[in-house]
Amino acid sequence: KHLGPRPLRQHDPRVEAFGQGSMASVNGTYTLTEEEKDILVQNEAFDQGTKVAQIFSGIFFSGVAAWLTVSNGTKLAFVQRAALEKRLTVCCFLNTYVAFFSAFFNFFQLTAVDDAVLPTAGNFTLDLARPIEWVMTCPLMQLSLVLMGGAKLPEYRRYLMPSFSATILFLGTVGAFFGGDLVAIKIVAFTIAQLLFFAMVYFNRMQVMEYSSGEEGLLQGDSEFRKATLLLIATWSPFPIWYILSPEGLGLIDNVLIVQLGWAFLNIVAKFSFIFYIQRIKDMYCNRLKTKRELMPGKSGFGSSAQGRHGATSPPGDVEFAGSIAPGYISAQELEQQEAEKKKSQLSAVVVETMTFLGMAQHTDRFLKLLERANMNSIYEVEVLTKETSASLQLPWELVSALQRRLRVWKLEMVDDAEVGLDKGEEY
Repeated sequence: KHLGPRPLRQHDPRVEAFGQGSMASVNGTYTLTEEEKDILVQNEAFDQGTKVAQIFSGIFFSGVAAWLTVSNGTKLAFVQRAALEKRLTVCCFLNTYVAFFSAFFNFFQLTAVDDAVLPTAGNFTLDLARPIEWVMTCPLMQLSLVLMGGAKLPEYRRYLMPSFSATILFLGTVGAFFGGDLVAIKIVAFTIAQLLFFAMVYFNRMQVMEYSSGEEGLLQGDSEFRKATLLLIATWSPFPIWYILSPEGLGLIDNVLIVQLGWAFLNIVAKFSFIFYIQRIKDMYCNRLKTKRELMPGKSGFGSSAQGRHGATSPPGDVEFAGSIAPGYISAQELEQQEAEKKKSQLSAVVVETMTFLGMAQHTDRFLKLLERANMNSIYEVEVLTKETSASLQLPWELVSALQRRLRVWKLEMVDDAEVGLDKGEEY
């Protein structure tokens, strides 16, 4: 208070030795001059001010980043109704934020700013950045599943599912900090969090059923959405067990190295597996969509001539009213032929994908010729085939059954509700 504010932290070996408790004593007592005491107080104030300034700046910059993301991004209500390609792209963007936040907070744990001593017998030091990281990332992973499910899921799930994960993590942190002296608080917090986890799993199961219109559940089905949901549940389930074993819970494991390695292993497995699997789903879907578009008849483009409804080509405007029949007109026979070609191309796309998965891509043309000879020209005709019917039509039942299984997944993942609505409107 006599020397005034100092721009730099004051270093005095005697003061630092006093702070570490290693200074020589006289008659068992430590003695410091007034100037040395003043330096010690100023150093403490400097450290506290630096921490407050860093935390204050970090909060404000995080708020600006969140505001920019919301302001410049597509509304989630529109994303949930968009095509699957768009939804998967947004899910991958969310996973990018998950990876970024995880990297930032893991590096932040190397500092001593987030160290918090838990009120336990061993005085375990918790890196507060770890639960903050999970609160920032786990809700985004649940949100990715909701967006991936699309318009078949209710809109309130965009808020409910992330809220489940955030509340569970908050209760776990409360139990770790306030359950040291009173174990009942820790047990109550853990019990409520576990009940919320079961409720979250129940809604995850409900989402799988809603996405598949009741054809799939957690224990049956082949869709990528179901597999992603199961992956998330399976990788999140060990966390409550490790929480109870760690000093944050009942402290059955008190080795700091084992505890930290356990948390790091579970965190890496859960996030890496989910992020890479969602990216794999997007890449596979884009490849399948490319194959489907290539096999679709009447692909439109922006050339010298304009294309009308169902791929009908019309000449330039100066020829359109030359007295002949309007080029945009399509007869009923031509319309039926184009619809038949469209259905046949859809079947061809599924056959190509199925034979590729079976490792028999070289026999795709042979299987397509057999289906054509059996007058199987659409996916709806293949769906109703039985083993006896396939035998009478000289179709290999192993390939037909594999094609039928793939068709169920195809109808879930490759057909959007908006596209179906457009098709029905055009048929009407």
